[in-house]
Order: sequence, then structure tokens, then C-alpha cells
Amino acid sequence: MTATDSSSIDASAIDYRALKKQLAQFSRLETPPVLSDAESVDVRTALKHFNAAADYETLGVCADTLAVGQAAIEAYVAALSRPIQLDLDPRSGPVYLKFNTLKGAWYLDDYVGTARGVLISFHASEPEVDVINGTYGPFPFDLFG
Repeated sequence: MTATDSSSIDASAIDYRALKKQLAQFSRLETPPVLSDAESVDVRTALKHFNAAADYETLGVCADTLAVGQAAIEAYVAALSRPIQLDLDPRSGPVYLKFNTLKGAWYLDDYVGTARGVLISFHASEPEVDVINGTYGPFPFDLFG
């Protein structure tokens, strides 16, 4: 389990299937929806519950600029794992940026697709929380910003 909030969450009291259904609604989207303040709180809470149960996460960002992608990755990882600051070479145009919280490793490349937003894959090895395994999103760049 990741350190963030794991000691304060009673995993047996969390309905992971309901949270999965809530987060899965985004998976058919090509770009993240505009969320109300209440919806943003609900999504952040669900992601933090999944995060607390996961062994680690892989995050992927498809963005129009490196600045947007980097800010999103750094904000999400800080909220879900630990603060990071990526030292990335400048580039122009749309980018794909991936970060693995287990290894602290990142990957950056040009991106020609039309999808935008933040995807999060949760990886859990404990059988009682294996329902969380999967990729969710796209979520808004500024959900944790």
C-alpha cells in the first residue's frame, strides 16, 4: 500500500465496486469532462481510496503542451504518492507523459492522438482489493491542481 492516507482508511468499510463504477464512467471519453466542485471532490476521494489500497500507480497524460502535462503529473503524483519535480527537456506540441510511482520513472514522447487528460492505472496485489486494478480516466488536468 502507498503511504498516503493508508493508515487512516478502514479498507473493509469502503465499497470498492461502487467507486470503480463511479470512476469507470470516464473510460469511454476522449477528453475529460468539466466537473462541478462537488463532482471533483467525489472523484478525488475515490482516487485517494483506490490509491490507499494500491501497491502503486502508473499515470499517463496526453496534453497539448509539455507545461500542462508536467503540471498535471506533478500535481497528481503529489496528491497520490509524494511530491516530485520532473526535470524535462523543453519541447513543443502535444505530448504523452507517463509516470510510475513504484519506480519513480517517467517517459516522455510526442503525441499525435486526439485524446487529452490524465489516466491512472492502479496496481494492487491483495486479493481483497483486486477490484481496483485497472485504468481510469481521462480526468481533468487540474483535478489536483
